[in-house]
Amino acid sequence: MHATSARPDPSFSLLLSLPRELRDRIYAYALVSKAPFWWPGTSPQSPPTDRRNAGVALLRTSKRVYNEAVDILYAHNKFLFTHPSDCNIFRVVAAPASLNITSLYFRIKEKDLKLWTAYLGSKHDDRSLKSDFPKLKNLWVFLKCGAMGLPVAFAALQPGPAAAAAAPPPIGHHLHALHHQIQMAQGANNAGAQAAAAGGAHAHPGGNQLPPPPPPAPAMPFLQFAQGALGLGAHHGQHHHHHPQVTPHFLTPQHPHAHMHPQTNPPHPPLFHAVHHFGSAPDPQALSALPPTHSHETHAVYAAFLRFERELGVESLCLNLSDVLRPSPSSALDLESSASSSGSTGAERFAGPFLTKPQTEARIICILRIPRPDLERLVALYPDELSVDARTQDARTRFRKLHGLDVSLELNGYPALDHDHEERD
Repeated sequence: MHATSARPDPSFSLLLSLPRELRDRIYAYALVSKAPFWWPGTSPQSPPTDRRNAGVALLRTSKRVYNEAVDILYAHNKFLFTHPSDCNIFRVVAAPASLNITSLYFRIKEKDLKLWTAYLGSKHDDRSLKSDFPKLKNLWVFLKCGAMGLPVAFAALQPGPAAAAAAPPPIGHHLHALHHQIQMAQGANNAGAQAAAAGGAHAHPGGNQLPPPPPPAPAMPFLQFAQGALGLGAHHGQHHHHHPQVTPHFLTPQHPHAHMHPQTNPPHPPLFHAVHHFGSAPDPQALSALPPTHSHETHAVYAAFLRFERELGVESLCLNLSDVLRPSPSSALDLESSASSSGSTGAERFAGPFLTKPQTEARIICILRIPRPDLERLVALYPDELSVDARTQDARTRFRKLHGLDVSLELNGYPALDHDHEERD
């Protein structure tokens, strides 16, 4: 009888006997990780220090613990995806509490940018960022751009036959070829007009038709532009013996005396809003201590990247994200009126933080891989614009506003010798 009364109650739990505030702190300590949850699988390049230490086994102890802690697991952790289809599949297979996700990391490859742009800019109730993650508060986009053609562009900095083979043809050659094609087209038109005026019945039926315009010259890579416009050329003294470097505007009408005053300055970069440091607000005293410079001199690297990588889709990505995360007042009022008229929480579930404040904070980091010597040269030329990470020795510009979103350029340096070995293999 005495032994039976001394037996502990199996339903008693010291954890559940604590106040709810203390239990929530224990759940957060056990389930929240500094490293993001990579889905599906794990990152193949994650260092040992970035491994997750979340004790998700705690959720299996009891149904009550699961119901109390599952929201903390999804609301206070970061989740990383590499493809838009993974986001849709995750929402299907994950628990209903995954609607509480507030922080996302997206790693976007250059070849998948169009798929991501369509997904992020969609306003549908399925297959869209807006519907999959309605409570999103923080979004980080890591865009890998410029991975193709960079070694060829920087081979021109190296002496020897490799530089001559890799260097693109001068702009003067493009203009000469374009002028030659225009002369041939005018000659064909004149010949057709003379034959038609003479009443020749055997005139070529297409003699009076204009030939198709010549194809445009290939876009100059950002790093190739940097050699001239940003002062990265290896032989500065040779510019006095050759034609000056000009910006290739083939669609701009040429003036008769344009050769007397060559345009050597790049166009002015777009205007941006206030500068934001990584993770903190700018220091007014530090900004006032900087020497006054012109706008096209202050953000030369950042502006050059936006001009020559715009066709990659960075600007389109910003426009689509801004349209979804920061809708216009008219669209926001339409969503609010539809939600109030329906009288249900379904519209609020899909609208989420887009009808309330604070707005979703989105930041885009454009990652560009260049050889380490060229990275060090850029840092030496633009110390006020590029900051070097002490751990990785990579450089990054400050975040600047582009269509309402914070965009930064990150330059990852790789050893030139390692790249040479890869080419030989």
